[in-house]
Order: sequence, then structure tokens, then C-alpha cells
Amino acid sequence: MVGAGVALTFAAMLGGLAYLPIREAASDLKQSVGILADKMVTQKEMKWRTARGAEDRARTDASVKELRNAQVPREELNSVFGSYDKRFVDQQRQIDEMKTAQGSVYGIRDILLDLRDRTERERLSSVQNGG
Repeated sequence: MVGAGVALTFAAMLGGLAYLPIREAASDLKQSVGILADKMVTQKEMKWRTARGAEDRARTDASVKELRNAQVPREELNSVFGSYDKRFVDQQRQIDEMKTAQGSVYGIRDILLDLRDRTERERLSSVQNGG
């Protein structure tokens, strides 16, 4: 009987030693499963993210379409800016012609002569008035 008790104790120790690594591995496995569960995306959350992404894409597409509709084609802009340039060139030409015409009719020499005549008249007027 004592031999059977010793054998039973020995078998229990061997069983415990064999069970210890299994228990540690199960503990590690539970811990790993817990980490995976924390980082895992559920099917419900995945559907929500997919729907949210579709909404964002639809909003972006609508904004891009709105911008494209508001854009003016480059050819039209070039035409408008070209007409502005032509108008500015024409106005500058008219201004230059007016300056040239005015300069040829009434030049600096004429201005100086007018100023001299006015000064002379003023001086004579002040002498006659007793000034």
C-alpha cells in the first residue's frame, strides 16, 4: 500500500509538472486573445467605418463638382484678359496722342512766355495802382 501511495504521489507530481506548462501556455494564450480582442475591429464597426468613408467620398465628390462648375474655362479667361489688354493699349495710345497734340500746340516755351507776360502785367498793374 505504501508503494501504491508513493506511486500515486509520484504520478500526481508528474501530472502537475506536465500540467504546469500547459497552464502557462493557456494563460499566455488568454492574454494574447485579450490583446487581439482589444485591437480587433468588429464587423459592426467595420460597416460604420465603410459607411463613413462612403459619406466622406460623396461629400468630397460634391465639393469637387461644385468647384468644377464654378470654374471658368481658360480659353474664356484668355479672351476676356486679351480684350482688357487691347482696351488698355487703346486708352494708353489715346493718352499719348493727347499729350503729343497738347505738347505741340502749347509747349513749355509757351508756358514760360505766358508766365512772363502775367508777371509783367501784374507788375505794371501794381505800379499803376500806386503799389
